[in-house]
Parts: sequence; C-alpha cells; structure tokens
Amino acid sequence: MAGGVRFAVRQMLRSPGYALAVIVTLALGIGVNTAVFSMVDGFLLRRLPYPQPDRLAALVTHLEGTDRGGHWSKEDDSHGVHDWLMAKQHISAATVAAYEGQMGSTASGVNLAAETGSGHVARFVTATAVTSHFFSVLGLEPLIGREFSNAESRPGGARAVVLSYGLWQSLFAGDSAVLGRTVRLKGEPFTVIGVLPAAATMPHGNSELYTVLQPGDAQGACAGYDCGILMRLKPGATWDEVRGELAHLPVHPDTDSTPSGAWLYAQPMQNSLNDDSSRPKVLVLMLAVSLILLIACANLAGLTMARIGGRTQELATRMALGASRWRLLRQLWLESLLPAALGAAASMGLASACLRAVSSVLPATMQPLGGFAIDGRVLLFTLAATLATTVLFGALPALVARRVALRSAMSAKSYSVAAGTGRSRRLLIAGEVALTVVLVAAAGVLVRTLVYLETLPPGFDAHNVTLGKVSLDEARYHSPAAFTNLLAHSLAATRRIPGVENVAAGLSVPYERGLNWGAQIADGPHAGERISTSTSWVTPDYFATLRVPILAGREVKDSDTAPSEPVAVVNEAFARKYFGTANAVGRFLTKPQSAAQQPPMRMRIVGVVGDVTKEQGIAWTAPLGTEPVLYLPAAQFPAAMLAPVHLWFEPSLIVRTRGPVANLGQSMAAVLAGVDRDLSFSGFYRFEDLMETELAMQRIEVLLLGSLALLALLLSAVGVGSLVAAAIVERRREIGIRIALGATIGDSVRTMLRSGLTPVLVGAGVGLAACFAVLRLLRSEIYGVGPYDLWTLAATPALLFALSLLAALVPAQRITRIDPAETLRAE
Repeated sequence: MAGGVRFAVRQMLRSPGYALAVIVTLALGIGVNTAVFSMVDGFLLRRLPYPQPDRLAALVTHLEGTDRGGHWSKEDDSHGVHDWLMAKQHISAATVAAYEGQMGSTASGVNLAAETGSGHVARFVTATAVTSHFFSVLGLEPLIGREFSNAESRPGGARAVVLSYGLWQSLFAGDSAVLGRTVRLKGEPFTVIGVLPAAATMPHGNSELYTVLQPGDAQGACAGYDCGILMRLKPGATWDEVRGELAHLPVHPDTDSTPSGAWLYAQPMQNSLNDDSSRPKVLVLMLAVSLILLIACANLAGLTMARIGGRTQELATRMALGASRWRLLRQLWLESLLPAALGAAASMGLASACLRAVSSVLPATMQPLGGFAIDGRVLLFTLAATLATTVLFGALPALVARRVALRSAMSAKSYSVAAGTGRSRRLLIAGEVALTVVLVAAAGVLVRTLVYLETLPPGFDAHNVTLGKVSLDEARYHSPAAFTNLLAHSLAATRRIPGVENVAAGLSVPYERGLNWGAQIADGPHAGERISTSTSWVTPDYFATLRVPILAGREVKDSDTAPSEPVAVVNEAFARKYFGTANAVGRFLTKPQSAAQQPPMRMRIVGVVGDVTKEQGIAWTAPLGTEPVLYLPAAQFPAAMLAPVHLWFEPSLIVRTRGPVANLGQSMAAVLAGVDRDLSFSGFYRFEDLMETELAMQRIEVLLLGSLALLALLLSAVGVGSLVAAAIVERRREIGIRIALGATIGDSVRTMLRSGLTPVLVGAGVGLAACFAVLRLLRSEIYGVGPYDLWTLAATPALLFALSLLAALVPAQRITRIDPAETLRAE
C-alpha cells in the first residue's frame, strides 16, 4: 500500500494539469455541498443549544375536518388564555411557560425611556413578553438578578423586565446596580429584576429586553391566540405522562372552520422550529448541489478515462509482468483519491466563505439558532462526500481499465485506447448536460419570478420619499384625542423642516401588509355581504404625498373629524370587486360598533384612488400584488381599535422632499422628540428598503440557485471542451491521414465539433424532459410565470449549446496544427 501511495504521488506530480483539474473541480463540488449541508444541519439536524433538548416541547393543536368537500388538517402552535390556564393547571409532569408570538416569529418592539448616567434616553427596542419559568424551561439562568415569579405573571401583578446583555451594556454600561431601577416601556413604569447572559439564545429570536407576560390581563395578553407555550419535563417524568394529561384537556381552536377532530399534543421543540416553509427550501437546495456534485463527477470521470486511455500500454505492460487486475484497480483508485483529498481540504475554505456570504445576506430571522457552523457532523459529511466522489468518478475508468486488451495495447504502433472510452465519455457529457439544463431552468424561472415582482407597477411615486416608523403602542395614545393631537403636532412640525414638500401619516404604506378589518357592504350588487379587507387609517395629504392618483371623488380632508359624517376612501380594486364599477363614490359601508347598544357605523365612500402594490394579506397569492383596500380618516378611526391595532402595527410618517435633504432623519427625530420626548423612531426607510424586505427570500433563492446554475454551466462547458480535446488526441493519426488524402481542415473541425455537440443535444433533450417533473417542486416559489415557462425552457438549451460550442471550438483549433506529412512519416 505504501508503494502504491508513493507511485500515486509521482503520477500526480507527473501530470500536474490533471491533478489541478481534479482538485479545483472537487473543491467546487464538495465545497458547495458542504456549505449547503451545514445549512441543512442548522435548520433540520443540529441539536438545540439548550440543556437536555430532548426534554423540551411546544404545545401544539392538531385540527382536521372537511371543508367544501375536501379534507383538511393543520398544526397550530398559537394559543389563547384558555389553553394557557388549562396547561398551567393540569400538566403536572412538565413545567410550562408562555411567550408572546409563535415559534420562529420575529420579536416585536416597544418604546423605552430611562434615566441613565448620560441623561434621559428614549429609544425603540425589540421586546418579547414571557411568563414565569420561561428562562428555566429553556435552561437559562440570569447573569444577575432573577427571572419572573408566578405572582408577577398573574393579571394585575407587578410590572417587571429582564434586560439582554447587549442592552445592559449599551444603555447602563454594565452597571450591576441596575437591579431595582425603573424604566418606562409603552409609557408605563417597569422594574428591572435581571440581566441575561451574553450567550442567551431564544427560539423565537433574541430581543433586547423581556417583559412579564400576564395572560388574561386588561391589555388582552394572549386573548387573540397570539401566544406560544413551551414545556420541559420534570425530573423523572416521561412524555407518556404528558400525553395522558393532555388527552383530557378540551381544545379551543382559533379557526373559522369547524374541525371534526382536534387535540393537543407536545411536539418536540426541534420539530417546532423546523417550520414547513424552511424545510422544502433547504432540501431543494441540497438536491441542487447534489446535481452539481454529479456533474463534477461526470467531468472527472471523462477526464480520468481519457488519461487511462493514454496509459493503456503502461497498464498492459504491468499486467504482462504479473500485476493482477485488482491491483491495477486499487492503484488507479489511489491515484484518484490523493487529488480528491486535496480537493476536499480546499473545499473547506470555500464552504466557510460560502457560509459567511449567506450569513451576510440572509436576515437574522431566517437563520437557524446558533447560525451556520462547520461542526463534526459537517466534517463527517465532507469525508463521506470525498469518498463517494472518488468512487463515482473512478468507477467507470476502472471498468475501462479492466477491458484493456494486452496484445493490441502492447503493439508498438498501436494508437488505440481501451474499447468504449469515447462512447462512455459521450454518455457522461450527455448526463451532465441534462443535469445542467434542470438547474439552469430552475434558476431561470426563479429569476423570471423576481423580475416579475420587482417590475410590478407601484401605483405611486417613491422618488424623494422617506418613511419614519414609530410605535404608538403607548397607554397615553389609546384615546382618540391624544392620538389625533400627536399626529397634528408632528405633521405640522415636520412640514417646517427645510426642503420638505409634503407630509402625511398612515397605519401602513405600499409594500406593507394592511390591517385585516371586517365590514359590511350596505348597497350595490353585494349589499349585505360581510367582507374582510385590507384597511389603513390615513391623514390628509396621504395620497398627495405618495402621488397616488385620485380616480373619483376626493381624498381624506382636515374636515373629516370624529363629529363629522364617517367617510372612507377605497381603491379601484375594492370598487370593482364589491360595487362592479370603478366609481363607487356615494356608496356606503357599515361597521359594527364595539358596544352592542350602539348602532353600526355607516361610512360613505367619498373617493376612489389607484391601486398600489402591497404585501398581500387577505387572499395571498404572491409576496406582492394588489388587493382591495379601505382607507379611513385617522381622526375617525374607532377608539376601541387604537390599542390593539398599534400593538401589531408601527405607523409611518411619510415625508416627501423637493430633493435630497441632508440629515433628514436627525431632523425628523428632533421634531418627534420635541412633541413627545419619550417617543423615538424605530427606523428610517425608503420604499426600496420595504420592497427588498418583502422580496428577501426570492432574492436569496435566485442568488443561491443562480450561482449553482452558473457553476453547472461552467462545468458542463469544461466537460464538452475536454471531450473534444480527448477525441482529437485519440484520433490525431486518423485526422492526419484524412487531411493527407484530401480532407479539408474545416471538414475535420466539423467532425470533431459534431462528436462533442451531439451528446450536448441529447443531454439537452433529456434535461428538458426532466424539467417537467423537477420544476413542479418549485411551484410554490413561482409567481407571475408558470413552472413550465416557455421562454426559460427555450433559452436554457440554447444558452447551453452556445457555451458548449465555444468550449468545443477552443480545442478544435489544434487540428490546424496537425502536419499530415509528419503523420505519414510515422506510418
């Protein structure tokens, strides 16, 4: 074996070009596979970063039933007050805790005001509300202080807050005397009782602080089925005991459908974090990089066969001297394994670079707990991939070596190679072309989808518009008078900033999702129909500031106040859907009041505006699109809705300037602080930022799959060029004789090109057939184009053929250097 290794090293040094080709090809193939497997590992396989994660679970409701003749089922991890009280009182085998939101959801935010060593500070911070035992269920202990008590988690309990390590350092300079200090959140006092360690990781995403959750309190905590429930087995308890206790609990599902079956169960927390949306994406990506590795193996197999074909005399001589075929096969495998090992080592650097690049573009909310890492399991995968690729690209060449004919191979004037090598290489090229067509077509339809979404008509003018997001989830702004007064003073002060042309505010803006709001059509063809539609409160000049066209009637005016007649503005899609006309001015809608004794609020439609592109919410068909929208004057927005709506939505201050304005964000922040020193903007955005946020997943899919498609194209082109180069070497004598007998160089070049491009055409045909099966997997990610988009399916083989032609022309030029006289002299 040692002698075989030394001989393999000499062979590698003797053929540096072959060795470099193997190392680079496998570094690319194994590198991208290692990077993607690390992503799969992070999302689906890696153990959670908590003590004894197998003793952690999330409470989930299973629902199933029949609706419109079809069977449906779903798993729901959102719970209300009833579920929390039942779990807390009746589950004795596990410690339970609740938190605001659902597994994998992003943290919301609150306004924080505090007195620090540097004076009064007001800032927007991310926050999550959790009950007592939440941190202990996860196995976390505060760095200083304590977690929430049972008394604090009851309605009416003391308001307490636990700080993250980062906020403790940035706001209080790591002062341990912060315990017991009071900060104001949402305008109300909270007492600091603890600080988490720096490495603390939360399943729903890290927040800057954690407030005490009091399910069932006056603020409606968990009343809207918006809480998650975790549990950890107590020492000595089993999951069978938990299942037995859950079997006796009644289920109160949050669904409009009537389920025929519903029950609670404890789902392992690992499964709860792996939601249905991330699993297919990473698995499709793993399939794509597996195709890349197969293409690389096909390339190397063809290259290795050509190399063995040139060594037939050497192999025949060794067999004549007594070497067994098994020993030759082992030696050839060692010669493949050595550069493959070097390629695998180089792949680790490429994999690390790929993971850093993905982490930089992937939002934190889309990354697995603990991020991406190359750990022991990933290293084992790399080792297995190296051995597998060595076997794959060495298997066919080994079979070729077994068919070496001793007598013909040892002939001094023999120019033959092992039988069937050319046919085998052509089959390999056809196979890798087929795989490349599938990858390029998949990337193509995703690119077409992204182009479709990015070029949707916006319906407004985003030029010179800045958005300032601010949270109004403040107790002092739950009254309509305080709310409208804040808007009036903020808008008036902002208009005085130099360079500002127009100012308005709205609950939501284009590229954002609106509030799902119920109303009833009062007249027209749909009179009496109850609807749920995207809704937003807006101030006067909202449409003028965004330059949304007024198609009929007027927009919201200063005179649309609480005492005046309730009015509404709708978009064209709303008017056409519910009134059958583009002009719905003068039609009426009704909205039930919160108090049963009050008559429904009757709203007259006073204007129809153009459609704008939004994140769809009611009837979701794509990340962005148009849908019916209802706009209400901010001054007439129902008082009972202010608190719940501003809990989930951050309104926008919309500022249009005449041109670029220096330090506009600082000026807007100073204006807001002058109106209310405890309020601060959560951020400043352009509409391009909002669109990029909505299309982040589509961009990442295009980036990843597009990069793999380009790599596949490169490998396929190199494979075709290698095939033609090998064919010219093998048939050099034949070509020289043909030219000597009168054949032109052009005829010889066309013959070689035909031998290289024929498998490309065959592979392209097979790949197109495979597309009709494989592209169906991407149906849920494609919008605006079909999975079998004709332009993509036509352009893909054309592009591949053009690149293959260029790749084949490069080695074909060697024919011009063949001297027929020299060939005849050799004969």
